Amino acid sequence: MKKLQKYFLFLFGASVVLTSCDKVDNPYEKVVEINLDTTLYDGAWSDYLANEYPTFPSNTNTNVNVLIEDYTGHTCISCPTAADIAHDIHINNPDRVFVASIHTGPGSLSFQAANPNNPKFFTDHTNPDGIAYGDEFKNGFGFFGNPQGTVNRKEGNGQMFSLFGVWQSRTDDILNANELKFDIQSVFNYYTAANGGYLHVEVEKKTTEAIQLNTVVYVIEDSLVDWQKMPDNTDNEFYVHRDKHLGSIDNNAFGISTFMSDASSGDKKILDYSYVLPQGLDKENMHFLIYVYDVDTYEILQVIKQKIE
Repeated sequence: MKKLQKYFLFLFGASVVLTSCDKVDNPYEKVVEINLDTTLYDGAWSDYLANEYPTFPSNTNTNVNVLIEDYTGHTCISCPTAADIAHDIHINNPDRVFVASIHTGPGSLSFQAANPNNPKFFTDHTNPDGIAYGDEFKNGFGFFGNPQGTVNRKEGNGQMFSLFGVWQSRTDDILNANELKFDIQSVFNYYTAANGGYLHVEVEKKTTEAIQLNTVVYVIEDSLVDWQKMPDNTDNEFYVHRDKHLGSIDNNAFGISTFMSDASSGDKKILDYSYVLPQGLDKENMHFLIYVYDVDTYEILQVIKQKIE
């Protein structure tokens, strides 16, 4: 991996129950963000831990899911076509294919430029995390402009990025192979008074392969009506921007280290995050996309959707 943003975390060894044979029944190690805001819970934090912190059941999922990252821009005339294709793939596989529309280019903001004095394209759809991806992937990954995208960041023809015409076939290849190497489950506890809460994520290793793994949580706005340049070069005031990437839950574009390469199959980790919704956004129009990826290749190995409710 060429570039990795710095992060800080605490590692706490979970308490374990030992039998007379010294067997570890719950081999968990929690990975907790250092800036976890315990004040979002209206009560004693000890009560939260005792009564509302989740106990994850055995994860019975056997399917690997797909994340299509659609790199887009509001003045890109071909981008609505790409967005429609990504959305159709999701609609046809609603529980296994998810989309993040990331407003950035390869080290450039040419199609994302926002002018506050422009009567149409004045909205800034970018965010620092998305820009970091454009900068990271501008060389050596096949990212030459908008609209392009990745499908689980899995390489095809030697390139991670591709044009939208092959997104369906790349998705089908992953779904059909169904090679589940890591699994994820999650819980989000929301508190109205705080307009936020706590996301708890369990990651389980299902393979014996030596993979160094990071976890990222995308914050996604389901839909937003705003101006878009269309394929016929007209300007659409009522265009629906779907699955808009707002950044990551912890402002850490490349995530948190979750497993080192020497982790064993069956190992599990829990990651805890606190999150307050941005002002003016409705939780009914938002969700999280939680994914894990191979640090060496960037390939996404599993992704799930978590509603904010």
